[in-house]
Amino acid sequence: MLERVIAPGSYLRGPGVIGTAGRALKSLGARACLVGGRRALAAAAPALQDAMVSAGVEAVGQVWYGGECCPENIARVAAAIKESGADFLVGVGGGKALDTAKGAAWQAGVPLVTVPTIAATCAAFTSIAIIYDREGHFLAISHEAVNPSLVLVDSQIIAAAPWRYLAAGMGDTLAKYIELRATSTAAPPHLALAGALGLARLCYDSILAAGPGARAAVEDQAVTPDLEKVIDAVILISGLVSGLGGDDGRTAGAHGIYEGLTASPLTRSYCHGELVAFGNLVQLFLEGTETGAIKRLAAFNRQVGLPVSLEGVGLSPEDGPSLDLVSRAAAESPDMANMPFPVTAAMIREALLAADCLGREMA
Repeated sequence: MLERVIAPGSYLRGPGVIGTAGRALKSLGARACLVGGRRALAAAAPALQDAMVSAGVEAVGQVWYGGECCPENIARVAAAIKESGADFLVGVGGGKALDTAKGAAWQAGVPLVTVPTIAATCAAFTSIAIIYDREGHFLAISHEAVNPSLVLVDSQIIAAAPWRYLAAGMGDTLAKYIELRATSTAAPPHLALAGALGLARLCYDSILAAGPGARAAVEDQAVTPDLEKVIDAVILISGLVSGLGGDDGRTAGAHGIYEGLTASPLTRSYCHGELVAFGNLVQLFLEGTETGAIKRLAAFNRQVGLPVSLEGVGLSPEDGPSLDLVSRAAAESPDMANMPFPVTAAMIREALLAADCLGREMA
């Protein structure tokens, strides 16, 4: 049997779109609780509250998500939702805030609206949550997460956010094609998986084409076609890839490297997509991809400000203990097990150093 949770009920994207969403919010209930990051709530809550007031929706609470998507914060937010008597939850912010909201809405049994204030992952669109411990170390991919009923993407808010976050979103989205191309070889062929692979390639090509223009737009805090193309690739199309691919098209080596990197406290200041972007290069080395293709991706990373070396993710090729820690953790990660061949810690260490050497040569 083929079963997929494909997509949210509705996806609305454009400048000022939050202010037009009153009717869509009202369709979910009369009482809403907001949860998110502090800066994200400051950026989006005024427009959300105006939209709710215009539609007769009462805001019955505003909760900080806690700074980390961990089991304790999910349970705390779920308890706050229940205590508020909210009919639905509005999650506001980046990936960890939205994943916390998805998990909390699941536990509280209420519908969810996601309002991404950065386009750093496809978290606003998907029905999974990436769970960490309180210190930020990766724990698991959880399916106890609500499929959002509504996604509101205000492209003006995305344009006003620091470029780093959209660059991270591009790194994470490029991995969709790199990883799905690898994992799909071991899965039974079916049209949903073929569709996911085609959309993943569309994301990849669109980001390579529009990424530099999107960077210029964000630096000018302007909404342009290139910016909105990248936003849709990172959130909408990338989310569809996850839904269509399902368990046959999940993350693999690049995210396994990401999970390994989070084992080191030296990497904690980096975005998910920044670490994944370096993981893309490492996966290509693990696969034995020809050097010219890896150089082309590394050149794009440099152009948009994504890491191409160990230094770019807080590490050093001379720091043997950290490399050993990261390599072991990556080898043991569930995503690395999705690669179509066995991957050892020694192979990962060698690929980390090869990617680092290439990146430093290109500096």
